Amino acid sequence: MPRTRKKTFEQAIAGGNHLATQVKNNQPKLRRRLELGSQWRCPMGFAEDRTVGRNRCETRELKVFPAKAWFRGAPWDSLLNTVLRLDRTVWTRCPATGMLKRTAETVFWISSAARITATQWLAGIRGHWRIENGSHFVRDTTFAEDASRIRINPDIAARLRSFAYNLLRASGCENVQNARWRAALDVSLILKMPGIRQN
Repeated sequence: MPRTRKKTFEQAIAGGNHLATQVKNNQPKLRRRLELGSQWRCPMGFAEDRTVGRNRCETRELKVFPAKAWFRGAPWDSLLNTVLRLDRTVWTRCPATGMLKRTAETVFWISSAARITATQWLAGIRGHWRIENGSHFVRDTTFAEDASRIRINPDIAARLRSFAYNLLRASGCENVQNARWRAALDVSLILKMPGIRQN
């Protein structure tokens, strides 16, 4: 980890904030180390959650481990206190055939936070995915944010997309893509939205 980034993290932690990040497949050595270590180490916390709905049953099992054994001697070992292993199993029923399909994945998180219960961690991860599905996914599919080719001052276009997204959400629309399409066809729909004043 570069020194400037480590210093930024240390300042954030000193200010009462904490880092929690998902270990993805672009870090294969770290992910493999976490996979092997979490198989035989005893977790200091465990939580399980299940949701059922719309031809789908999802089970999440979270194990919380102390991070020191994994990162002892690393330049950033003082920043990390917790390793999380989330095993997610999803059973999906096909309405046409009635057959069940099972998918499973294991996700790892590392964090600077300590003394947080497994139940609180599980609720936090669920909250993160609610934001991902409710905001970022909608913004990408509706406004094509990830496909944007703007390279000069991209923050201006991002602010305009955020303004349009927030305006549509504040007006109470459920389908942002449909509302955006209708607003593009008829500007008077935008002017009729709550909170918009006409001069």
